[in-house]
Amino acid sequence: MSSSPAVPEGPFSQAYTRYVLGMVLLTMIFNNVDRTILSILVEPVKEEFTLSDTQVSFLLGPAFAIVYSMLVLPMGRWADSTGVRRNIISGSLFVWSLFTVATGFVTSHMQLIAMRMGVGVGEAGATAPSISMLSDYLPAERRARGMSVVSIGAVVGMGLGMVAGGWIYEGYGWRAAFIAAGAPGILLAIVYRLTIREPVRGASDGRSPTPPGDFLPNLKALFGTRTYLFILGANAFTLFASMGRNLWEPSFLVRTYEMGQFHAGTWYFLTSPVPSMLGIFLGGYLADRLSVRDKRWLLWVPGLGLITSVPILVAFLLWPEDHVLRIPGMAAGGAFSVIPVALILSTVGSVVGGLFTAPFMATTQGVVPLRMRAFAAAVSTLISTLIGLAGGPMVVGALSDALAADYGRDSLRYALLFPTMVPLVSGAICMIGAKRVAADLERAARLKL
Repeated sequence: MSSSPAVPEGPFSQAYTRYVLGMVLLTMIFNNVDRTILSILVEPVKEEFTLSDTQVSFLLGPAFAIVYSMLVLPMGRWADSTGVRRNIISGSLFVWSLFTVATGFVTSHMQLIAMRMGVGVGEAGATAPSISMLSDYLPAERRARGMSVVSIGAVVGMGLGMVAGGWIYEGYGWRAAFIAAGAPGILLAIVYRLTIREPVRGASDGRSPTPPGDFLPNLKALFGTRTYLFILGANAFTLFASMGRNLWEPSFLVRTYEMGQFHAGTWYFLTSPVPSMLGIFLGGYLADRLSVRDKRWLLWVPGLGLITSVPILVAFLLWPEDHVLRIPGMAAGGAFSVIPVALILSTVGSVVGGLFTAPFMATTQGVVPLRMRAFAAAVSTLISTLIGLAGGPMVVGALSDALAADYGRDSLRYALLFPTMVPLVSGAICMIGAKRVAADLERAARLKL
C-alpha cells in the first residue's frame, strides 16, 4: 500500500467534491460486497465443505474480524500522522479485491478462512481514512449528509453482493460469484489512486493544519471527550445488532420462506439495504437541519430511530410466513408475484433503523481533535468489528444451532430475535449522551491538537 508523498490541495469545486463523494461511495460499495457476499452463499459453501452454522459464523465474522481488528488502529494512526489517505485507501482496495478473487479458487475450509482473513487485511485501511479525508472536503453544516455516502455505500454493497451473488451463483456457481465481486475493485483502485487529490487537513473547518504532534496528548483528549465515548458505546451495540441480523437474514428467507438464493437476495436487497439508504440520508439531513437549533439532535435523531425500529423488526421476524400480498402485474405463481407481509415491516424498520449512521460519523469528526479523526474512526470501527461483526453473527449462529432440536428450520428465526432487541440499549445511550454534544463541539474547536 504505497504512500508516496502528495502535496495537499484545496479548496475544491463542488463538482470535484461530488466526484470524490462518488468515488468514496463506489469504494464503500465494493468494501461491503467483498465483505458480505459470503452471506448469500452460505448454503452452497456450507454444503460443499460440510460445515455447521457455528463454523459458517466463524467465516462470516471472526475470520475477517480478527486480522481487521489488529490492523485498523495502526492504519488509522498512519492516516492521521504521515500517511497520504488517498494512497492508503487505494492500496487497501487493491489488496482486499485481490483476496476476494482468490476466494473463488479455494479447495478447502482452511483456505477459505485464509482468504477471508486476507480480505480483512485489505479492508482495515478503508473506512477510517475515508471518513477522515471526507471531513476535509465537507464543511460542518453539510458533513452529516455528505458522510452518508460511507454508510449508503455499505448497505448498497451488502445488498448488491447478495442480489448479484445469488444471480451469479444460480447461473455459474459460488466460485464465480467471488471472482466477479473482486475483479472490478482492482480496476477501481487504480482509478482512485490516479484521480483523487489529498485535501488539506482542517480546511473545511477553517482551521490551520497542524503537525502530527505527540500521540499521547491527542489520545488523552480523544478519550476525554464524553460525546465520543457515548457514540462508541451506542455504535457498538448497534453494529452487533445489525451485523447479527443482516448476515443471517438471507438464510432466514431461504429457510423459512423457502426461497432460492437469487430470490432471497433480491427481496432482502429491496426490503433492507434499499430502505436503509433512505434512512441513512434522512438521518444525515435531519441531524444537519435540526442541530442548527439544538446540538442535542445529533444524538436524538439516531436514538429515536433505533428505539422505534425494534418493535417493527421484531414483528417482521414473527409475522406468519403464509401472509402475503399479490403484486399487481406479475404473473401468478412466479417467484416475485407475491410479497410476504413481513417484508413490508422489514422495509419500514430498515428506514427508521438507518437514521443513526450519518449523525454518528459526523458528530465524531466534529468533537475529536483534528489529528485524531482517522484514529477516532478506527477505534469506533475496531470496537464495532469486534462486538458487531465478530460477535453478532457468531451469537446468532450458535443460538440457531442450540435451538435447532426444538424449533427445526425456525431456529434461525428465534435466534435473530436477540440481536433485533439490542438497539434499545443503543437508543438509551444516545438519549443520555445528547446533553454533552454542544459542549464537546465547542471544546474541539478550541483544541490546538
